[in-house]
Amino acid sequence: QSWKATSDVLAIGLPAIAAALTFKYDDREGMKQLAWTLGSTVLSSQILSSRIHAVRPDGSGQDSFPSDHVAVAFAAARFIQIRNGDEVSPFLLYGAATLTALARVKAEKHYWKDTVGGAVLGYAMAEYFTDSRYGQKLSVYPSSGGIAVAWQQSW
Repeated sequence: QSWKATSDVLAIGLPAIAAALTFKYDDREGMKQLAWTLGSTVLSSQILSSRIHAVRPDGSGQDSFPSDHVAVAFAAARFIQIRNGDEVSPFLLYGAATLTALARVKAEKHYWKDTVGGAVLGYAMAEYFTDSRYGQKLSVYPSSGGIAVAWQQSW
């Protein structure tokens, strides 16, 4: 039960931190981007889980893949990293998002594949809908030889 509570707190806490940072800087564009990021993440996750019908490890439902909690946590973490740069450690952000995934598995609400699917979904939605406040963007993409890293700087 404590693992479930941990995942609930993190899945609410990370988006709350993202929202607090947009309010702190009166970042109206960031508010819109956060709404698009989280809204598209939740909607996509709900559509996928309703179509895939994956049974949860504890048998409580057929909406295991992808994990909504993890998708939202990774979307918020990526949003904060893109929008606010170095203000919050990426190790802390992705550590908290990964702890959300671990907690969902430990609570027997998801399998690891469900959490990985949620992480990829949330990360991708934030990557798509979020721009840096500083006019720069670091992107990581899969490629045939592994991964590709791109840096974009506006002048």
